[in-house]
Amino acid sequence: MRSPGSEKRRIFCSNAVRRKESPMPDVDLALLAQQNAEILEELRALRREVAELKEQSGRTLDFERRNDPRRPNSLTQR
Repeated sequence: MRSPGSEKRRIFCSNAVRRKESPMPDVDLALLAQQNAEILEELRALRREVAELKEQSGRTLDFERRNDPRRPNSLTQR
């Protein structure tokens, strides 16, 4: 009969052996870093574009409000 400690060691050892059998795939860290930099730059460009579009839409909305014939202006209000 095995002790609980020996059972834990047996499980741990078999898991450790299994992990060593599957080698880590070759990863090109320089390529990943370059791709990451490109993605971050594209994200920054998209954020700038969104900010510009928000600003434009705000100006357009203000212009449309000011020129809306249904909206009374300060001169016609009593």
